[in-house]
Amino acid sequence: MYMPDFDYVKVWSFPIMGPDAPDDAPTNVVEACQAVGRDLQCRWHGPDTYMQNCVWTVSMLDDGQCHLALDAGPRPKDKSAGTSSLIGIRCVGPHVEQSAQELRALIAGEVQDELAGGFPFVHWPIEKDRFLMPSLRDGRAVWVVRSSNRIVSEIGELCPR
Repeated sequence: MYMPDFDYVKVWSFPIMGPDAPDDAPTNVVEACQAVGRDLQCRWHGPDTYMQNCVWTVSMLDDGQCHLALDAGPRPKDKSAGTSSLIGIRCVGPHVEQSAQELRALIAGEVQDELAGGFPFVHWPIEKDRFLMPSLRDGRAVWVVRSSNRIVSEIGELCPR
């Protein structure tokens, strides 16, 4: 299969939930990625997976579009051999001109699709036995119960603290 080569203007990598990120990385993209990363820590149905050491990589093209990747880091010392790393997630299409809220909804949807469509299958995020859907409502990125159109949480605030 042919894989095109891309000439990226800039590439940044940072932890899944932050708080660290390169100073010159687009703030809206970093904030959106880290919000989705925080939500990935809960309401998960699938294999026992660790995500603490995962890393986002944002690669920007000259037209402002980005390629995102979320890759597993090393297994934490306190995790058993029975756990697996997060599958690699790839997302194409976010643009650095989009707002952080638009990016949150877009990235959350892409990550959800990648997790549900890969093997092993992961259902994220869920409420009872149903997927929550990312949506943009009144300028806010939120998780919604599709059947009732009820907003459950803002994206990035799904997990109890």
